[in-house]
Amino acid sequence: MTAGQYGAPQGFAEPRPLGGDSYRPLVAPYLRPNEQVHAVLELKLSDLIRRVPRKHQRGKPGPAALLGLMVLLDLVAVVVEAVYESIFGFVRNLRRLFRGRGLRGGWTSQAGQFVLAVRHGSGVGLPDNDGAQLVLAGGRTVIFKASHTVGVTVLGELPHGQLRKVELRHTAMSDRVDLHFADGSLAAIEMDAEQARVLAGTAR
Repeated sequence: MTAGQYGAPQGFAEPRPLGGDSYRPLVAPYLRPNEQVHAVLELKLSDLIRRVPRKHQRGKPGPAALLGLMVLLDLVAVVVEAVYESIFGFVRNLRRLFRGRGLRGGWTSQAGQFVLAVRHGSGVGLPDNDGAQLVLAGGRTVIFKASHTVGVTVLGELPHGQLRKVELRHTAMSDRVDLHFADGSLAAIEMDAEQARVLAGTAR
């Protein structure tokens, strides 16, 4: 199959994933008829973004017979999360003094919803996921996760007009890029400069 069969225009931009193979065959089943994909970009959430609190994590309720077990597991998870935050939260807060917050606006903001989509998608099979791909397809941006074993998992979609600015904040120690959203919220990701410039074009 050629690039044109996947709706990719000349100059199509993407990294080389999965041992050098293109993402395009994986993306193709999720495209709309005659939809053109302009780029596939790789991102990683900034490690300055804390773990998603249990009450904001996405997921589907299990069968009634498992509710008791689920409650017990939730209690254990709360304890584990508290221990994790006590150990790593202090270090992360120190780093924020120099690098700024990784998430601004809270979990219900547009940036927060973007992070939730990357981290948990539908809530099934993706605990604390940090890496994802963005498919820039005309007027919409699809968030997905590609892997050797399960192919593509669609995590969500970034609504048109939400992303207002892409700010490159690279240093010798970090490939940080700040995503500014229409409601004033912000999410920090890791992305190389070339891909960040392509993403910035969608915000403009």
